[in-house]
Amino acid sequence: MNSYVKIAITGGPSGGKTTLIEALKKELGQKCAIVPEAASILYRGGFPRYKEAPAMIHAQKAIYFTQRELEELICIVSKKNLIVCDRGSLDSVAYWPDSEAHFFSAMQSSKEKEFARYDWVIHLDTASLEFYDTTNPIRTETFQEAWDLNDKIKKAWEGHPRRVIITHNEDFLSKMTTSLAVIHAIMAHKSADEIKKEILQC
Repeated sequence: MNSYVKIAITGGPSGGKTTLIEALKKELGQKCAIVPEAASILYRGGFPRYKEAPAMIHAQKAIYFTQRELEELICIVSKKNLIVCDRGSLDSVAYWPDSEAHFFSAMQSSKEKEFARYDWVIHLDTASLEFYDTTNPIRTETFQEAWDLNDKIKKAWEGHPRRVIITHNEDFLSKMTTSLAVIHAIMAHKSADEIKKEILQC
């Protein structure tokens, strides 16, 4: 049994993942370790980005395996009780140009194996049109493409026993406050049902 809790922060583009992770760094400091987003590392490093299906498959395979190695590395060397991942492995399913079954076959994995990699999954919904952030140079999606990806990512993680969905809020600060409250509740060993009832009120 792992001595740490591992959380995947996921969701569509412009959902607030980066902002939340930066807030966690400031609030929790040395209490947590962050696994950086594999896609950002690869694309900022010059990995080719094409729209053709074969190219998308190669890109998502590179992201998936980079993500896996980053997670294993941080879990081994950090010795922290809380590991926070900037995206999770199943996000790649949303960008995969073929079926989910084809994805798992290509990765020699299964949904159950990928679920088991994360103790918790926190999904941050993409912001509404008026709040959609276009300043990120890595982000190439239109607002509609971002919303479609948000739905695909939700579907990819459907069935995880400890998934919390934080919907878009007109007040972005409230969304971040809720997200931080969820993580503090996880650290306090609250159940998914308790978190949904006490914090999300659903």
